[in-house]
Amino acid sequence: MQKSVLSEIVRSLSKKEIRDLQKWLQSSAHNQRQDVVRLFDYLTKTLTNSDESAEKEVAWQVVFPAQPYDDAYMRQVMYFLLKAIEEYLLFVDYTSDRVQYQIGLTRIYRRRKLEKAYAQAHRLGVQNLEGQPLRNNYYLLNKFFLEQEESEWKMTNAQNAPVNLQETGDALEKWFAVEKLQICNEMLAHRNIYSTASYDMGLLEDTLSYFKRKNFLAEPAIGIHYYAYMSITDPVEEQFFEQFENLILNSSERSFNDTEVRTFYMTALNYCTGKVNQGILDYCYRALVFYRSGMEKGILLENNTINRYIFGNAVAFAVKVGEFDWAEKFVYDFQHLLEEKYCISTVNFNLSRIYFEKGDYDKAQELLTRFEYDYMYLNIIAKTMLLKIYYEKEETDALESLLESMRIYLQRKEALDPTRKVAYKNLISLMKKLVNRNPYSKSQSDKIRNLIETTQPLAEKEWLLRQINKK
Repeated sequence: MQKSVLSEIVRSLSKKEIRDLQKWLQSSAHNQRQDVVRLFDYLTKTLTNSDESAEKEVAWQVVFPAQPYDDAYMRQVMYFLLKAIEEYLLFVDYTSDRVQYQIGLTRIYRRRKLEKAYAQAHRLGVQNLEGQPLRNNYYLLNKFFLEQEESEWKMTNAQNAPVNLQETGDALEKWFAVEKLQICNEMLAHRNIYSTASYDMGLLEDTLSYFKRKNFLAEPAIGIHYYAYMSITDPVEEQFFEQFENLILNSSERSFNDTEVRTFYMTALNYCTGKVNQGILDYCYRALVFYRSGMEKGILLENNTINRYIFGNAVAFAVKVGEFDWAEKFVYDFQHLLEEKYCISTVNFNLSRIYFEKGDYDKAQELLTRFEYDYMYLNIIAKTMLLKIYYEKEETDALESLLESMRIYLQRKEALDPTRKVAYKNLISLMKKLVNRNPYSKSQSDKIRNLIETTQPLAEKEWLLRQINKK
């Protein structure tokens, strides 16, 4: 029983749901078997307390104390309890959505040909739909359902009256548009993480111009997903991102659910990251707007915690454009939202990054030498900052020792992306040349400068060029 569907569902129930289900099972309209009630009481007392003894034979002794064990009969009781719980969950889910509730009544009254009841249910359905804040695919789908019910009613019961078939067709197309765009955006995001994933966008490319021609982009849900898609697929045309950015920041966040808004923010931040990697630093400032808004409104939080990589990216964008005070305030204001096991290391790493970029090498070095980071890429970045600090402070022995240990570290990390591994190996090679160069030899400096400019891939290229260009 421990691994049964019934046990899994019972474990998931809240205290309120258990109380409501006890009342539900006592009603003869939903259950007429007392053995089902007794089994439910037993399971809620054992499974919700993480008791591992909830096996069928043990449960049987509680439910049927005076009878020998009958596996077939026990399975039957479990089946009836499972069905009763599922009916309760469906009932609660369906009746809690007032829009769907009214659409269901509209459908029932239409089929029964109850004119007044139908008209009232349809009117309340429209009122509830327009009165709730969401303007996403939920809104467009239910708008289509209401239009469809109205057209079905008129076609059957009002043959000489005008029929809203055009409105029904338009509502269906709008719902299709936002669903198709949303799914395709999810495909692109998934492919960005798993490069081996292959997806066919189907009808989307053929219908994009149609969406524009029909002015569907004026619908908030369609517009925001359309400009997200265009930003991802055509990042060179910055007008698409500008439209996307404007819709995110200026449209009501209540128009979309929390998951959708967070996805919009992450899409925008990924776009900004791509532009910053191309050297367009204006997008650092634009990203910081999303980080500031996303943290203040809780959009970037999941289960009231912030992912340590999102936290670090916010700091990285800020220090890249010299917003040191903002970055330091961000660390102190939101450190309590980090997962406890990562909090200290994440705070120290990001503070060290801020101090390094400010030129406070002593503070940065103190923090960097305090931890060995569990995340491979953070470890590499931390070691790279230490390399630069040792070089800037002319601590040659420490620098040469770290260069060698970092070379060995890179060699051992087979999981490291090959391109990134080569980029850091090239950094180590060129830093050794910098250390050993004759600063008074122009030809030697020119040769190293040429190597820096032509070596691909190469980490910290801009910093290396700054060092070779120093007098």
